[in-house]
Amino acid sequence: MYNFFLILLVSIIFTQVPCEGTCFSEQEVINITNNIKELEFKLQKGIEIETNLNSQIQSYVEQEKLNQLLIEDYKKQLEMSEEMIKLVKPKWHENKYLWFFGGIIITSGSVYLAGQIK
Repeated sequence: MYNFFLILLVSIIFTQVPCEGTCFSEQEVINITNNIKELEFKLQKGIEIETNLNSQIQSYVEQEKLNQLLIEDYKKQLEMSEEMIKLVKPKWHENKYLWFFGGIIITSGSVYLAGQIK
């Protein structure tokens, strides 16, 4: 009888796996492992996407700085061209039509006055 209880006790101890807390079946453990791997993969892809987006944002910021510098350069170029136009544009006394008609008036006036002399 003693041997029977000993065999029964040994068989109960070795057949039952002690479980602390929640016990999962083998299929559940495989599913959990697959889910963990899938989430790790998604996390890695998310990190790569975030890094890519941060680099794109940085390049856009640099491009915006370059565009602002380009706009400032164009404004300076416009100011310089306006100054150049002012320098090249003839003054009122350099007008060729004014000199032409002035010459005609002076010449005709001189001829008229010369004709008045007796």
